Parts: sequence; structure tokens; C-alpha cells
Amino acid sequence: MSSAYMDDYNGYQVKPHKDTPSHYVIVTAGKGGKIPDILSGMFTTKQIAKKAIDAYLLGKPKKETNNGEEVNKG
Repeated sequence: MSSAYMDDYNGYQVKPHKDTPSHYVIVTAGKGGKIPDILSGMFTTKQIAKKAIDAYLLGKPKKETNNGEEVNKG
């Protein structure tokens, strides 16, 4: 579910910080999950937060399938 204040983006959500609504934070989309340290700060715009998500995902090891099972390479 997405609202005018929160954007779903590549498995994460970008939403306004509860104490400083002019800044944005990244949280996991869904229940639980840990935010990587590189994504745990505050961002001044949604676009900068989304670029941080993209940069994190580009550097993350790729998963390959091995006989139908996912294998984490890295």
C-alpha cells in the first residue's frame, strides 16, 4: 500500500521521519527485516533515498539459481 507520503521502492519504503517530516528514512517493505547501515540515515529528498537504495542493491552480491535453489554468491 502506497500513500502520498510513503513510496514503495525495490523492496524498501521511503517515508518521512516521524520527528523531522522534512527528511526521509528508509524502512523495509513488509514485516521485520534489518536495514543495512548504509541506508539507515536520514535523507533530504525521496530521490536521494532512492539513489541510495539503488547504489546498495548494485553492490549487493547477486543470487544465482542452482537446480531451482537460490545460492547466494559472495
